[in-house]
Amino acid sequence: MVPVKFYTEKKEKYTAFHSKVSSVVKRFAWYRFLAFLLIFIPLFIFGFNWPGILSGLFFLLLFLFLVKKNIHYEKQREKYAALKKLAENELLALQHEFGHFENGKEFLDTDHFFSYDLDLFGDGSLYQFLNRTVTQNGRQNLANWLRNPPFQKNEILDRQQSIQELAQMPEWRLNFLADGLLFNETKQLNDEVNSWSQKELELKGAGRIKWMVIIIPAITLLSIVPAALGITNLPLYFMVFLQWAIAGAFWKKTGFFYLFFGRKSALFEKYVQLLASIEGQEFKSGYLKKIKQKVTQPETASHLFNQLKKRMGELEYRQNLVVGILLNSLFLWDLRCVYRLWKWHNDNQSKLANWLDAIAETDALISLANNANNHPNFIFPDISEDDFTFHAENIGHPLLLPEKRIDNDVSINGWSKVMIVTGANMAGKSTFLRTVGVNFVLARTGSPVCADKLIFTPVEIYTNMRTTDSLLKDESYFFAELKRIKGVLDKLEQGEKIFVILDEMLKGTNSVDKLNGSRELIRKLLKLSAVSLIATHDLKLSELESQYPQQIFNKCFEIRIENNELVFDYKLSNGVTKTMNATFLMKKMGII
Repeated sequence: MVPVKFYTEKKEKYTAFHSKVSSVVKRFAWYRFLAFLLIFIPLFIFGFNWPGILSGLFFLLLFLFLVKKNIHYEKQREKYAALKKLAENELLALQHEFGHFENGKEFLDTDHFFSYDLDLFGDGSLYQFLNRTVTQNGRQNLANWLRNPPFQKNEILDRQQSIQELAQMPEWRLNFLADGLLFNETKQLNDEVNSWSQKELELKGAGRIKWMVIIIPAITLLSIVPAALGITNLPLYFMVFLQWAIAGAFWKKTGFFYLFFGRKSALFEKYVQLLASIEGQEFKSGYLKKIKQKVTQPETASHLFNQLKKRMGELEYRQNLVVGILLNSLFLWDLRCVYRLWKWHNDNQSKLANWLDAIAETDALISLANNANNHPNFIFPDISEDDFTFHAENIGHPLLLPEKRIDNDVSINGWSKVMIVTGANMAGKSTFLRTVGVNFVLARTGSPVCADKLIFTPVEIYTNMRTTDSLLKDESYFFAELKRIKGVLDKLEQGEKIFVILDEMLKGTNSVDKLNGSRELIRKLLKLSAVSLIATHDLKLSELESQYPQQIFNKCFEIRIENNELVFDYKLSNGVTKTMNATFLMKKMGII
């Protein structure tokens, strides 16, 4: 189904469901209120005798049943609200409005090999364009895939197949994301849970505690019998005192376990739902099957997570003073919870990292699959491993509006090659470089790219387009640029294969030094077998093509002046630009 039609239908459907369930929730609020009143009315009518007590007990059970049903309908309402919001967000995204998605600004890194230059993170970034993640680990995974995409052909192909499969499952994706939105996990909570798989929990005397939490509550309950028969209260008093003495002895340990496990039951309910979604789906691609295997063998992770959620919830009962006193007086409750949590962690600690990884990988894959589904005109590239290849037909920048985007063909084949791109200001050089870089990164992640065809060789990519000076590091712009260039040359000298993209080399020095330095740098890149895409205003650099006709070739973006106006076509063509526009623009604006 066409994405716009699909999301429009889902928005209407979920809006209707949300309205219907909201009405049910309102009715149940009245039912609960009436049931609560009816608990006490029989006691006023019949008094504290069997008919009154039994009637009151019946209405108490009815009240608790209605509370449980109300919680169920509340969750349904929240789920439909989340689904409705997701559909609305995607309809906005299809209009090329994606500012409401998280932008990944925490992943900005000006020293990264290419992410800062290619606008992978921050407002209006590729990450914001792609990101639909609903877990902290999923957000981190997606960022890591963009910053460090794989090189291996089989890994990229596995990703492609899984993304293609998930792209055909829009309803399943929406439900997964809606479950993830029902609890907004904080980074602190996420860091605490991630640390569990590395942290061993100590509980001295665990073997004795196992029997204590069974035998002592049993004796306490038996001691109620003589008290109820009016024989003696002493055994009951003694057992209650004993339970509180034991609870006091373990008070510090209980506090540690509460800090470690407490207040996370809502987060784990979210994880249970996400794991159940993965476990309940039959996948075809090998990558997705491996993810599912992580959470289903030897036992389903959602079942074990649900156990943990319940046990954490039981420990959280201590927050209610009355309930906490009652439970710790009769059932040695806190110590019982501590033992059961310790036992769960001891049994499942080693599996936890795999389960969280499975959720994170699925979460990140859904973002890329959503991109594939929303842009059916994007294609999955072919991978070449023989020699360097970057051959693209009608390649465009995915963040530009389709009706405004100008696509181009570009082809670079073989190592020790340099494409020099010249053109006037605003003619499209920098956008073209970013178009190539962004699609190259997308291709390596396994994602579809904005092109009619792309064949590429997965190698490291290095860019130098937006170098910044640093007062903090006491670095000038020029020194910062040289440091970046030195970094890539060191890697090339160590034998690494790198695709280098440079926008106006050595901008921080005078024109003579700039030209001489740029010539020598290009020669060095050829010698080190790099593949380079270089944009420049310095037309003299294009003369290198005659010295290295098999290795250097010139491309350009031309402009025209018609009726005293600049005309840009943003089309890449062969040769060197013949038109510059700086003086024209300065005159046009009245500067000179």
